[in-house]
Amino acid sequence: MGFLSGAYGKLMAGRLVRQLQWQLTSVQSRLNRVTKQVGDMEKNLQSQERMINMQNTFAFNQIRSGMMLGLSGQQGAQSGSMEAYNLYTYGIQGLQQQMMYQQAMMAEQFDMMRDMMLEPLKAIQEDLEVEKDNLESRLEIAKGQYEAKKKEEQDGAKNMVPDYTGQGS
Repeated sequence: MGFLSGAYGKLMAGRLVRQLQWQLTSVQSRLNRVTKQVGDMEKNLQSQERMINMQNTFAFNQIRSGMMLGLSGQQGAQSGSMEAYNLYTYGIQGLQQQMMYQQAMMAEQFDMMRDMMLEPLKAIQEDLEVEKDNLESRLEIAKGQYEAKKKEEQDGAKNMVPDYTGQGS
């Protein structure tokens, strides 16, 4: 009886192992896709953020160059005008403060965009990782059951061998 029980148990445990392996492969595939989407979206957002920062820096430099040209024109007309230089300095400081404020606002907007766009994907990614871990542990248990039933089948097969020695057990 141990042979039949072991053989049937081994058959069912093997089926469960294959089913869990298939499910694990499916979850791993979905997890890889979601992980790639998260990485691609993050790279895209970083690229957009760099582009906007470069545009803002370029605009700042253009305005500063224009102010420098205005200052040099005034200095040519009024040689050594300290008032014009002070106005230029205050203008640059105000422009720098405005630039820093804009950069801080843009960084905050991009953080909000990251949260809005990435949170759902990261939640899916986390759920898939939990499911993967669950399947891996179930697979290990099923493999253990398969091995136990295989041993039970082998032990049952040994007991089924007739004793030809005539000595009996």
